[in-house]
Amino acid sequence: MGLRRVLGRVGLAALGAFVVLTLAAAAYDWGSAGTVPVPPLDDHGHTVRAGGLTTHYEQWGGSGPPIVLVHGFMESAQVWDRVGPQLAAAGYRVYALDVRGFGYTERRGPYTLAGDTAQLRTFVMALHLDAAHHSTPVLVGHSSGAAIVGDLARTDPSAARRVVFMDGDGTPYGVGPGWVHHLFVDPYATAMLRLATRHTSLAERAYASACGPTCPPFDAQQWLTPLRVPGAEGALKAILSQPLIGLTYAQERQVHVPAVVVYGTLDPQMSRASATATAARLHSHDVVAIPDAGHLVMLAAPDAVSAVLQRLSR
Repeated sequence: MGLRRVLGRVGLAALGAFVVLTLAAAAYDWGSAGTVPVPPLDDHGHTVRAGGLTTHYEQWGGSGPPIVLVHGFMESAQVWDRVGPQLAAAGYRVYALDVRGFGYTERRGPYTLAGDTAQLRTFVMALHLDAAHHSTPVLVGHSSGAAIVGDLARTDPSAARRVVFMDGDGTPYGVGPGWVHHLFVDPYATAMLRLATRHTSLAERAYASACGPTCPPFDAQQWLTPLRVPGAEGALKAILSQPLIGLTYAQERQVHVPAVVVYGTLDPQMSRASATATAARLHSHDVVAIPDAGHLVMLAAPDAVSAVLQRLSR
């Protein structure tokens, strides 16, 4: 059999596999269509309209120095549920917002660092957490949330009394530009997103890998419901079709408010060396390691995280 004939058969087989995969993905998309309603606000849930966006947030405590908590990629404000009450009990006023594209905040772009920073800026202003009201907050950003708090501190130093980078160096991460984007088109994009957000076993394995051995059991409703509300799928497609948010090293060096870097010693995404280098770019030597905690340090070690934030917020 000639080489040309062999290559022809291989090409036909590949084309056939592509057609089958495409049809299977399209069928899965059709069969799995649908959303779930936004659940009622819980005891700590609130919304505020600011900057043309309705932001959902959780609040603990009604008085005391303010702390604003900003979650990371594929998370929501509920990721702070083990830390917020402890800080409130210690005399702090704590706010955790859902970043646009996640949680129960209105799904409205742009899903960019500039858009996320604008959301945070208008959020703190709407709640009078600013110098004009003698209530400048400590800003805490987890994972990609570190870029958001860092960018606000960089562009408006008066907006933050201190910034805390938690399990994140503030730089871009994820797929970024390149060949992956060529695969992230429908029907494959929709199928991949629904597999990731609607099948508890896949999400549970990802959670266990990120969180570490000391985390509470996976709560499917808490993690997956926000990813299935109206508009969530389109927002995730928009977010994943572009480079994910982050600051450059040069931009991080423009942050001139007091800064601290906190990381879990079991976090595969952040080592002691990277935490120290991040702190140096922020003109700081303050690095705090949380023993035996993975990437979701606030869930793995809420007591330790609460103690650190209390020290930093005095």
